[in-house]
Amino acid sequence: MKTVFLLIAVVVCAGCGDNLAGPGGTSSLRAPSSLEAYSLDSAHVGLIWASSVSASDTTFAGYILSWGSVTDTLSALADRFTAGPLPRGATTFSIRSRLKNGQMSDAATITWAPAWRFDAVPIVVTEYNSAQQTGTPGVDAGTGTTDPRAVGLLDANADSTLDFYLWGPSGSPLQIFGAGVFNQGWHQTLFSTESTPASDLNAPLATFPPDNTFSLQSLTLEDYTVYYVKTIGNTGEINYVRVHVHILPGSYPTRQVEIRISLQRVSRLPYA
Repeated sequence: MKTVFLLIAVVVCAGCGDNLAGPGGTSSLRAPSSLEAYSLDSAHVGLIWASSVSASDTTFAGYILSWGSVTDTLSALADRFTAGPLPRGATTFSIRSRLKNGQMSDAATITWAPAWRFDAVPIVVTEYNSAQQTGTPGVDAGTGTTDPRAVGLLDANADSTLDFYLWGPSGSPLQIFGAGVFNQGWHQTLFSTESTPASDLNAPLATFPPDNTFSLQSLTLEDYTVYYVKTIGNTGEINYVRVHVHILPGSYPTRQVEIRISLQRVSRLPYA
C-alpha cells in the first residue's frame, strides 16, 4: 500500500508549477516575430515584437527575454520591453515564447546598442544662402564636441566640427550635404540610401542599415523622416548617427529644419 501511495504522489507533483527552464525549443510553438530594436538613450535599448501565439490560447504563458546573464519573464500581453542599464557596445537579445507547461519556442534574436539621444530640444538650422553666409545651416552631430549643435560654415572651428549642412540651391527642394562637399578637407560625411518615415526617433528597426548603403554625399529631405549618417572625421574616426528631420513652414531663402539626433559615440559601432 505504501508503494502505491508514493507513486501517486510523484505523478501529482510532476505536473505542479511552471518549469521556467523548460525543454528545448519545440516546433509546435513559434518564436515571436518581427523583433525590432532602437536606442533609447546611452544605457537603454527598446525592443518591440509581434506574438506568434493566439491571444485566446489559454496554454500560452508569455515570454522569456534574455541578454548576457539577465533573464526576464514577461506576460502573455507584452509586446515591448526596455532593456537596461546596458554597458557600452552592442548586446544580443533573445526572446522565446513559453507555454504554461514549460515548453519554449526557438529564440528570436537581435543585436543592438544604446546611444546618446539629443531630442528634447531640437537643433534648428537655416538653409545655406551663398549671398549671405553668416547664418547657421550646419550641424555638428556631436562627434567633434560634447553635444550636437548648429554650426555656421564660417565658424572658426567648422573645419573640425561640421558634419553636414542644409541647402536648397536657388529654392530647389531642401537637401543635406556632407561637410566635405563644401570643403574637401572637412569631415567626409556619408548618408545611407535607406531612410524611415517616423514621427520621432522612436522608430524601431529589424536591422541597422548595412555599411555598404552609406554611399551618398547628399540627399533630398522628406518631412518627418529618420536618416542614417556616417561621419568620418579629419583623422579617420567614424561615428554613426540617426537624424530625425522636421521641415518648418517657410520660404526660400530662409527655410528652416528641426534636427533631432541619436549619436553612437562608440567608434565604428552602428546601432545609433
